[in-house]
Order: sequence, then structure tokens, then C-alpha cells
Amino acid sequence: MQQLTKTQTVVAEHLAKLKPEFDYPLAPLTYFKIGGPAEVFLDLTGREEIIEVVQFCHQQKLKLTVLSGASNVVISSDGIEGVVIRTANEEYQLLPDKIGDQRLVVVGAGYKTGLFVRQTIDDGLGGLEYFLGVPGRVGGAIYNNAHYLSDLIGKHVHRVEVVTRAGEVKWLTQEECQFAYDSSIFHSTDDIILQAEFALFPGNKEKSMELVKEATLYRAKTQPLGEPSSGCYFRNSSNTPLLKARFAQYAERRECPSAFLIDQAGLKGTRVGDIEVSQKHAAFFVNKGQGTSEQVLELAKIVKKRVHEEFGVELQEEVFFLE
Repeated sequence: MQQLTKTQTVVAEHLAKLKPEFDYPLAPLTYFKIGGPAEVFLDLTGREEIIEVVQFCHQQKLKLTVLSGASNVVISSDGIEGVVIRTANEEYQLLPDKIGDQRLVVVGAGYKTGLFVRQTIDDGLGGLEYFLGVPGRVGGAIYNNAHYLSDLIGKHVHRVEVVTRAGEVKWLTQEECQFAYDSSIFHSTDDIILQAEFALFPGNKEKSMELVKEATLYRAKTQPLGEPSSGCYFRNSSNTPLLKARFAQYAERRECPSAFLIDQAGLKGTRVGDIEVSQKHAAFFVNKGQGTSEQVLELAKIVKKRVHEEFGVELQEEVFFLE
């Protein structure tokens, strides 16, 4: 029997009731199908369990990594040291409270985003239709302020309950969450999202499903949905005088799509090992087989270098690298 590490021993002694897994393979949990094992893995389905583990890791000074739906991450092929938790709490409640004409819905961070949106539609509420096709779970969508075109999920959030890395539980208002494009306060605080309240207007189910269909068709047309991927690998670039002069179609926009720049640089189909720049959407990297995190990082380096040489733009990663 393989000897347990120090971290595994401590967890086995104190958190056995939560059924920790040791040297647990993470690749199957991710949308990219890449990644080595977690030293310790805990699949937590309850809010109280999440709080308990966060507080325990703080007290024991254990490295803690949080996975939501693992749709926007690249996990090192060497795996992740310390404790990895997946927030899988799927509570959902339509509250009697209202804010004007809006109804409040509370949802666990571990609820799958698509299923959450579908539930709100079934409950006669509108506003989230475009997010039905967003991969992953609600916690991750809030953490990264998921978007569909110009619609940001953060604008529908009323408040968010978090547990800090030190184990303090608190609620943050929408304003305190500091939502911005592909960003939120959680990028800097690293607080762990437990649940959220959404404020939604009454909707029309038939019209809502029309919006869902519209978004679904758009994604199917523009994104490599059938292939393992971490979604858009790069953020859109801030527009520059050079880009505005070269590409009149983006002259009035604050940003220039990273996919457009990568395409214009002739990089579609560029491949390192089994990782390829998607032929369908150039900002997506797709795993064509047995891709590794090393191949992902090497391809990213090639893409960033070429785009910088062509347009003077430094592409910024949208995905998170975990190790």
C-alpha cells in the first residue's frame, strides 16, 4: 500500500466522514479532459461541508484549490498538490421576497448553470435565457461573470454568500462583487462562493425558449461544442489605434475579439501535440486526443508571440491554470 502524504494523513484523520479520495484523477472532471491527480479530492454537496473544509484547511495551513464545473481551467498534467474540493451543492429555492417586480431565487454554487436557467424558466422567470448554454456551475459563472455577447450574468445577481479563505461566512451585495467583463471581486479576494440570490423579472416561457433557441444556434454555429475545450482561452484585447486603423469594422469598439486577431494571424489549425487552435473559433483550444497541459502552454506561447508580432497586442489568458 502506498504511503500517505502528510496532507493525506491529516485529512484521513479529521475528515474521514466526508469520504476524501487520494491521488484522484481530475482530467475526467474537466471540459478539457486534461490534468493529473489531486493529492486529496473532496466532492462536497452541502454548504456546511464546504465551510467546514475551508475552515479546516485554514487551521491546518493546507493548500486549498476550489473547482466549480472545471469548464474554464487547465489543470497541470502533474496534478494539484494539497486539497481540491468540488462545490457540488445544488440547492434551489424560489423565495417569496420581491424587489419591486422582481422575484428572488437562491441557488447553490454547485448547481449546473444550464439546469439552473431552465428551472427559472419553468418557474415563469426571465432574464437568464442566454446563459442556458453556459458550461459549468453557477459558482464559476459568478466568479468569472460569465457573458453571452454583451449580457453579463452579474447584472442579474442580487447578492452572493461566500466563505473567505480564513473561514468567515458573509454576504456581498451586487455592488460589492465588483462585476466587470469576465471578472469580479473574487479574482482578487479568492473568496469561495457558497450560494447566490438572483433578482429576476416575470417572464413568458414561450418567448424565453425562443431566446434559448437563438443562443443555442449561435453557439453551435460559432463554437466547437463537440470537442474537449476550456472555452475561450484568451480575453478580448483592448482596442488600439493600430487595430482601429487596420480593421474598420472594430473602429468604434472598445475591444477587438481575440479570435479575430488569432484568425488574422493565420493561426487556425496550429497544433502542438494533440492541442489545436480550433478551426471553428480561433480563441478556443481543443483537445484532439491525449493533450497535456505542457502542450497547452506551448501552443499559447506560439499564439501570443505571433499575435504580438502582427498587431503589437499582448493577449491575456481567460482560463485559469491550476497546479
